[in-house]
Amino acid sequence: MKGQRNALALCFWPALFGGGAESYHEVPFPSSSPTAMTESASATAPAKPAQSSFWEDVIDIFFQPADVFRRRQNRSVWPPMLFVALSVGVIFFATFNTLEPAIGADIARVGAKAMATNPQVTQEILDKQRSIGENVTRYGIGLITLASMFVVGVLAWLLGKLVGSQQTFQAALVVAAWAYVPRVIGAVIGGVQGLLMDPDKLNSAMAITLSPARFMDPDTANAGLIQLAARLDVITIWVTVLLAIGLYVTGKVSKQRAVVFGILIWVVGSLPAVRAYLTS
Repeated sequence: MKGQRNALALCFWPALFGGGAESYHEVPFPSSSPTAMTESASATAPAKPAQSSFWEDVIDIFFQPADVFRRRQNRSVWPPMLFVALSVGVIFFATFNTLEPAIGADIARVGAKAMATNPQVTQEILDKQRSIGENVTRYGIGLITLASMFVVGVLAWLLGKLVGSQQTFQAALVVAAWAYVPRVIGAVIGGVQGLLMDPDKLNSAMAITLSPARFMDPDTANAGLIQLAARLDVITIWVTVLLAIGLYVTGKVSKQRAVVFGILIWVVGSLPAVRAYLTS
């Protein structure tokens, strides 16, 4: 069994974190000859990260994320941040009409609860709020995404300290920006679902997530429980894994500590859903 676990580790860890398999091999004692010592020193010297274009890294973040973080950790955060924010904003704007039933249903649901608890809330007020809410969502999702990347970067930088991370604040923002690239894929998937799904089934924004929340009835299920189920979204987990890999590379922590960090940041991100569940 021990041999099987080592074999699995050799196959699995390098695919996520890049390298790392050498720790499972016995390192030979270096020769005492000057030539051998020179060759050994040359072989163990840290290799300079290979250069690549921005678009190459956009592709590599899906297949070789550790290499992307090594190359980009000391470079500007703005190219990936603006790429993600603009891409999500454009995709969401272009597909908004197909997603409007889901967004409108959520706004209407919140409005109905407000009317039930506050007699001063009228339908006219709700209609105005719905118009504002839809316009903010249609035109402001790019800015919201940009702000989210910054908040996640700050949070990751702070939580990383709990696992002994040496990650700089700059590197934390870079990692957060690149880790958000799968959100672009998520926006595309959401838009396609809006085009293909029956409008009657678009009764909540959760209906287009890749999570258990899409199968829950938003009119009867606990709102906090739906939000917790949405945290199991494939894209959300993907982003979390990339954040952990980024901390491993830029924070110089062990793989085990990086896994602990990934679990920790996912749990912290779920706290608002826990609060909503307890107060619903």
